[in-house]
Amino acid sequence: MIESVKRFAWQQWRSYSRGRPGKRFQERYRRRQEQGHGQWGVWRIFNLALGILIVAVSAVGGLLPGPGWGTAIIGFALIAGEFLPAARLLDRAELELRAFMQFVRDIWGHSWAGKVLVITVTVFVVAVLGYAVYALLFAG
Repeated sequence: MIESVKRFAWQQWRSYSRGRPGKRFQERYRRRQEQGHGQWGVWRIFNLALGILIVAVSAVGGLLPGPGWGTAIIGFALIAGEFLPAARLLDRAELELRAFMQFVRDIWGHSWAGKVLVITVTVFVVAVLGYAVYALLFAG
């Protein structure tokens, strides 16, 4: 059973990774519709409910150290496979994230000052997030 789940997950990942950036989730949504997942059947409702549950649990877990945001992406992907507006949103977010990462790579590659800037901003953001989590969890 676990092997078949692994095989299925790997097959889904390969299909997703071959897609065009900015269109991957919409292509997945369309494939699922063509395969007969368009009706409000048990599997569609199950995927939506599981996706929402994973996102909700990840939202709470995202405040704590660990894989909160990683699992949230899995939940959003489940929702996007069944709901076209969510697929469009994730495709748009992918393009924005790619553009931001290219911006960071460009700054990093220019000089040692660029590296210092990227590291300083990263440390600052992590410190602010760490303080926010501390304040939310432990400060009264």
